[in-house]
Amino acid sequence: MTSTTQNKLRKILIAIIWILIWQIMAGLIKEEILLPSPLLVFRKFIHLLGQIDFYKAIFASTSKIIGGFILSILIGTIFAYFAYKSPLFNEFISPLIRIFRSVPLTSIVIFLLFWANKTYLSIYVSFIMAMPLIFQNVFDGLANISKNILEMADIYQVTEQKKIKYIYRIKAKPFLFSSIISISGLVFKAGIAAEVIGLPQNSIGNNLYNAKVYLDMPSLFAWTLAILLVSSLFENLLKKLLGANYD
Repeated sequence: MTSTTQNKLRKILIAIIWILIWQIMAGLIKEEILLPSPLLVFRKFIHLLGQIDFYKAIFASTSKIIGGFILSILIGTIFAYFAYKSPLFNEFISPLIRIFRSVPLTSIVIFLLFWANKTYLSIYVSFIMAMPLIFQNVFDGLANISKNILEMADIYQVTEQKKIKYIYRIKAKPFLFSSIISISGLVFKAGIAAEVIGLPQNSIGNNLYNAKVYLDMPSLFAWTLAILLVSSLFENLLKKLLGANYD
């Protein structure tokens, strides 16, 4: 038996143990409204899979969150490049980056509700949560480029376009890829949390809120399971696309 197979079996065994613990706790509490059993949640999840509104909500929320994430990668990378090239721009953009990283998610969402259409709330929030981390990682990657390499490029009069293609891109890529993988789950959490507050129609967050209002704990768990599956699928897809090997 290979080590990979053993690792998979160990993970499956651990998952089974936690499900058993969950079942035991649900049996002791005996209150569906507090803690539904795994079987009840699974049945509810299967029921959701048969509903067209389930797929509409998943697609609407996921596409907006990923859209905001992609935008954060583009803007964060561009800002990092200009901050690296210009200390003045770095000083100018630093306060905004600190604000985005420090302000609580709830404050950001409430502020956006005054200024933005709540339909696109998850786009803005996922962008705000991810962009500072993308910026900082790419900036650190560029800052770690050896001065000797840059001096040699200047000696041979390498153009800025070629520096971007053959020096900056190559050196910053590992930092960018690692940040994308590490925060892919964060943007889903932030985006859906924003939806729970803003309650856009046909969204995962709206369904979570409805489950809370109607004290429908099985639905809450079922939607949470859906979020975990979609987030995990997105993260694994990113790993394959970026050629990263994270276990």
